[in-house]
Amino acid sequence: MYRAIKALFATGLTRQVRELYLSSSIVTLAVAMVAIFEPIYLYQSGFSINQILYFYFGVYVIYLFTIPLGAKFARRFGYEKAILVGSPFLAVYYICLYLIPSNMLFAVAAILAFTIQKSFYWPGYHADFARFGQNKERGREVGNLIVLSSLVYIAGPLIGGFLISVWGFKMLFTAATILIIASNLPLLSTPEKFKPVPFSYSDSFRRLFAKENRRNFFGFIGFGEEFLVMVIWPVFIFTVLKNFLEIGSLIALATLATTLVVLFVGKMVDGDLQHRRSVLKTGAVFSSGAWLLRLLVQGGLGVFLVDALSRITKNVIIVPMMAMTYQRASETSVMKTIIFFEQALIIGKLLAIIFSLILLSFVPNSFAVMFTLGALMTLLYSLIKYDPIRLQK
Repeated sequence: MYRAIKALFATGLTRQVRELYLSSSIVTLAVAMVAIFEPIYLYQSGFSINQILYFYFGVYVIYLFTIPLGAKFARRFGYEKAILVGSPFLAVYYICLYLIPSNMLFAVAAILAFTIQKSFYWPGYHADFARFGQNKERGREVGNLIVLSSLVYIAGPLIGGFLISVWGFKMLFTAATILIIASNLPLLSTPEKFKPVPFSYSDSFRRLFAKENRRNFFGFIGFGEEFLVMVIWPVFIFTVLKNFLEIGSLIALATLATTLVVLFVGKMVDGDLQHRRSVLKTGAVFSSGAWLLRLLVQGGLGVFLVDALSRITKNVIIVPMMAMTYQRASETSVMKTIIFFEQALIIGKLLAIIFSLILLSFVPNSFAVMFTLGALMTLLYSLIKYDPIRLQK
């Protein structure tokens, strides 16, 4: 029994990965407290669904062109230093969000702060994980990290909902800011040994649109559905459940219901490539079906069941996908592979916003059309190949 349980966990974690686990858990708690309520906050502040979409469109357009700059910084000064530089801007972003009702110029400041945070943080985060992870345990390392994040996400929405219900959004954003600053401490515990390497800004776009990488490019575009989960789904939940603590509690319960499944998925994908492909394709089909079930949601029980199912099926996609992305990155070029992944992901989210705005122009305020769009974009995940990204450019 002990051996069976032990086999579900990665046991060869390097010091760098352990530090990243701890740091990301702290920042994930901050994000988990805010994430589900962030688009709801904008909605309550007077933003229409279309205006919320335009807000995030601004973020991702700028992010597409600034993330190679974050990669250049990470390759020059170190992955952990990029994380350290990016993290405070997330705190600035939350402060600007809180100030938006007093002056709409803070919306512009929020977009810029969020873009800077993402441009530094994510290249450093993914590259650190890819470089220092163990290939033989990639599935379990990713799965264990998702489980750790899921455990944090159980507490996060509950704490966030409680803080809003009792003290309001000001206390929520204050608590998140403190946690974000604290998340840097694990990365400061030991100095990072790093050899500077150049990174070409223009070549990142050549790789992105190279014919040889086209199938992976379209597969990663499927992440457009993730934007709909993060932004449109919470607003829909708010139209069904008006109580912030109830919203946080239901999301926490849905996360708890899915956590143990990820351990088994992580162990399962530490096998041959063909098995990983079949796991991902199966997850894509069922995750697409979960999107369509959102069309039937009524009441709290429906929110819980669909959210739990969606999380399970999405993790069946994410674990094998990220395990192979990190493995291929470590075998070829860490930063080039990571930036290709991130830029394709960004384009997917931009397309999700554009298509949503087009659909809403024909069917105003319709969640159904966006849920259907999410189902279609999710199927794109099944296109992903496990061949390395072509890096000749």
